[in-house]
Amino acid sequence: MEVSVKGLLTPREIAALLHCSERQVRRLCEQGKLPAQKIGQHWLISETEDLDTYRF
Repeated sequence: MEVSVKGLLTPREIAALLHCSERQVRRLCEQGKLPAQKIGQHWLISETEDLDTYRF
């Protein structure tokens, strides 16, 4: 089940934007390298975040 909140993106959506895997996005979130909020078991990333810094 995927959670979606207005203004926040899921790791799947971020992975599509960065052309990488969801696992890589979750790892960046866990390491604190990609600012994100964990709600329950789900990571959510602000869509206003400058993602160019994280492109692979």
